[in-house]
Amino acid sequence: MATQVSDVGLAQDAAKAINTFAFSLFRVLTEGGSSNNNIFFSPMSISTALAMTFMGARGETASQMSQVLHFNILEESVLHQSFADLRALIFSPEASAGETASQMSQVPSSKSSEKSAPHQLFARLRARFLRPATPCTLVAANRCQRPATPCTLVAANRLFGPKGLDVFATFVDDSKKYYGASMEILDFIGDGEGSRQHINSWVEKQTANRIKDLLAAGSIDDMTRLVLVNTIYFKGDWAAKFDYQDTNFNGKFRTLGGSENVTMMHQTEKFNYARDDSVSSSILELPYLKNEVSMFIVLPDQVDGLADLQKKLSQEKIDSWVTEARMRDSPTVMVYLPRFNLEQDFVLNDVLRKMGMNDPFDVAKADFSGMTGDKDVFISKAIHKAFLKVNEEGSEAAAATSWLISKGLSYGPLEFMADHPFLLFIYDNKSGAVLFMGQLCQPEQ
Repeated sequence: MATQVSDVGLAQDAAKAINTFAFSLFRVLTEGGSSNNNIFFSPMSISTALAMTFMGARGETASQMSQVLHFNILEESVLHQSFADLRALIFSPEASAGETASQMSQVPSSKSSEKSAPHQLFARLRARFLRPATPCTLVAANRCQRPATPCTLVAANRLFGPKGLDVFATFVDDSKKYYGASMEILDFIGDGEGSRQHINSWVEKQTANRIKDLLAAGSIDDMTRLVLVNTIYFKGDWAAKFDYQDTNFNGKFRTLGGSENVTMMHQTEKFNYARDDSVSSSILELPYLKNEVSMFIVLPDQVDGLADLQKKLSQEKIDSWVTEARMRDSPTVMVYLPRFNLEQDFVLNDVLRKMGMNDPFDVAKADFSGMTGDKDVFISKAIHKAFLKVNEEGSEAAAATSWLISKGLSYGPLEFMADHPFLLFIYDNKSGAVLFMGQLCQPEQ
């Protein structure tokens, strides 16, 4: 597993591919009735899980995945290396600790290697497992919890296969090389329920017990050929914490349907801030300790302003918000932010099909012959879970700039009143990768 960055530029290119996929996915998730619901996910996790799967994809299956995941941003010959570099750049050395105690077995007798895929992909994310040979389940889980250290950001990957699984040695070796994913052998046929519980237990350990029961009862059966799991875990304290004494326990959060009682945190401090009048929104950066990771909140002026924001979200927007917020001295801002939790799980099959990935989920068309040499593997289910907790101490998780105008910087403190629906994303400052993103429409505390 790569532990050092060979090329920062490659890592940043991988981050752009992940971000571009993230914005496309977000737009699909917010279509129709979901536009005013809470949404939270880790594009890093989902992309990594799919990237591991992509190593074994061939033909039209590979073509569809490349287009939807925006791998065309990267040079094919360095695809996986780009994401290995991204993983090494972003994650703590403890990332490899994802390979915890439990059983790490030798991969079963493998076929002589075919030509290894001329890609190399990225690393890190929280995607979970792929269940091929007949079904192949792809799952992504994300959660965050707050550690004793200022900021913890780790990722772990693992392959789980049944006894007698015949997988190309090159696929297993490349999974280890680019994603740090070792192969563990379980008894899927003789003890499917025990295998499921074992995988769920591994996931819980990697996510500080935040992601529980990733795989539902009955997920592992005699048709399951391979489970690919990716986890990402973040826990960080704010660089400037909110004072509990300034918290209003009788705050109000305005929604399209009225208002809700919330616990509203408050502090007045110097923060990076910008305006984007093209979407009538204010942008605030809340850095975590060490300033390696930040949360950005994009707050529309109006309660119903998210709809316009959702349509215009793009890599260029994110770049311009980050750049503009940091390009001048930080103003003093009176920040009002609710305490909240975001927790979601998705079955992504239909969403990814809508984006253009049809064949990977079709037993008759899927071609993952780069894994086993046969076209007997397809993705039966792509599952993703994500969690975020925001309070006074910190967080737990699992375009053009011409219209960006700062205003009021010379007339006393600005007010940033996050008392209505807003967009948020957790951003890695080294690579520019969006680790988590979502929208808060109805706070849960």
